[in-house]
Amino acid sequence: MPIERRNRWHHIRKTFMVLRICLMLGLLAYTFQLVRWNRDTDPRFYRFLGTPPGQFLSRVMDWPNLHLIPTLDKPLEEYTDEERLIRIKLESQLENAWPTHVLTLNSGEQEYVRVVGRSASGLDIQSHFGGRGRLVRFIPRSTLQSEVPYTDPPPRVTWRDVSFQMEYPDFHLEYFGHYTVLTDAPYFQVESSVHELETLRTQFMKEMGELVRFPKADQGLQVLFFRNEEQYRTHQMDSAPELSSSAGYYSPTEDRMVVFNQMHSETAKEIRKEVDDKIQQMLAQSTSSGDRRHILNMQVAVEDQMRARGEMETRATLRHEAAHHLAYTHGIHSWIHAENAWLIEGLAVYFEPPKPGQVPMSHINTLIRLSHEDRIPRLRDLMQVRLPKDFQLELRDVTTAEAYALSWTLFHFCMQPENREGFFDYLRMLQDPADIPGLMNASRSSLLAQHLGFESEALLERTWRKHLQRL
Repeated sequence: MPIERRNRWHHIRKTFMVLRICLMLGLLAYTFQLVRWNRDTDPRFYRFLGTPPGQFLSRVMDWPNLHLIPTLDKPLEEYTDEERLIRIKLESQLENAWPTHVLTLNSGEQEYVRVVGRSASGLDIQSHFGGRGRLVRFIPRSTLQSEVPYTDPPPRVTWRDVSFQMEYPDFHLEYFGHYTVLTDAPYFQVESSVHELETLRTQFMKEMGELVRFPKADQGLQVLFFRNEEQYRTHQMDSAPELSSSAGYYSPTEDRMVVFNQMHSETAKEIRKEVDDKIQQMLAQSTSSGDRRHILNMQVAVEDQMRARGEMETRATLRHEAAHHLAYTHGIHSWIHAENAWLIEGLAVYFEPPKPGQVPMSHINTLIRLSHEDRIPRLRDLMQVRLPKDFQLELRDVTTAEAYALSWTLFHFCMQPENREGFFDYLRMLQDPADIPGLMNASRSSLLAQHLGFESEALLERTWRKHLQRL
């Protein structure tokens, strides 16, 4: 080979090697940058996960990825034989339980019912209790204002519903308004809980509806509702091991809310056992039938109080986690984690009470204690915490529960009529930030002050603290 030709090939090989080394160094540098972004919960990492390479790596590495939420449905010909059979079963159950009429009672209340018989004196109504449970009850015509046919078609069973049922084949799957619920709990527990979820959704859309980016069809919101804490813990340790102390959670990557009935929690069982032991001790020491009757009445009263507390705590947990659910699934929160912890938890706590924005006494007691002990952190420090799990780590004098209460006060302050428009502009900026590096380097309290029209962070902090004191 001529020397000139040999030199040319040597130059080409050398150039190729240099390019390959530069490419590998570039990939290594970008990988290192991704690791840093992931460590810092930087929105640029989660934006990368939405790209084809990011989605490929998520599948290979089994990374949680909001961009890989399972599809709602697929063509029927792509169903497996097992999936097709389960779909037919669900469609049959749904058809047999779907309302035929809307009744308006004399009280003005409306009931969606399935009429299975009628006579001159009234209607026979079939109520559905999950699985194969049925109960026929009689409604006198004297209690009715009107009866009209219910013409809305049953919801369409989707592949996501089928796969949901296949996860827990012994649970029953029910459709309630905007929710699909998979549960082993008694019908009455589920019914009251999902009515609460529907009420919350109506309230949520009234308060936050103008920020919705992803409208959802009916039955698009999934809830996994466990009857007891033991099964809940098994699922939670598998899907969200970092939430070991939770009484419920929303999983954005599963796009599903998971809860259990707190009446059957381990704590409730321990309290109930202590009460029962004390009652038995008092009965053994009683000396008259009057004393025994008084003790037994006291036992009934304590049971009623425990039941009411369990229902209240379950309802608050449901509403808290459902607010997370709605905020993510409707796109009010970004999918790139642009929001900091105060906003995520402040919103959820705001919707915990029966009426959003009400002042829960438990939080008031917490705030009074923080104020008396001079432990209210700087607003800048509260707003800079990236993740809820880091509240106690970064705000060293404040517990996680106290940080939730403080976050609620700030969200409550931002939702006041004079602040709401600027606050919603702030939320829109976070939904799809144009300058992520600038966002990550900026003081979040300074950004909020700008959007709310305050001249400085200091003025925003003083005004927030006055609001906190008024609460």
